Amino acid sequence: MAFIFALIVAVASTIDLVVGTATMSRTHAELRRRFLMLQVQLERSPESPGISEIQEWKGDRLIIEADEPPIYVALDLLCENEVATARKDELDKAGSDVKRADVKWWQALTAQWLHWQNLPEV
Repeated sequence: MAFIFALIVAVASTIDLVVGTATMSRTHAELRRRFLMLQVQLERSPESPGISEIQEWKGDRLIIEADEPPIYVALDLLCENEVATARKDELDKAGSDVKRADVKWWQALTAQWLHWQNLPEV
């Protein structure tokens, strides 16, 4: 029994080492902190900020986004499909078509692990 638990711990540790969950967690925390600091700047701004302030904030946001890890495109499209399905009645009443991305079954199956950069967006 102890051997099985040791094997489970070894496999889990290997997966963690390969996937790098600690690094991803640290990156997420750092990006979150930077976005929150940008939000603090926005909250402290005057009622009517000037064009230069707005451009500076947009630049700061783009700098933060440049440091983000790549997007899991298939996962993003699956989420958009879910939102489109949830809003179908609302969109039908407005006369809009519900646009859904064509995500193949194997792309959906691997959406959590592969980035699938070549998928067309909706």
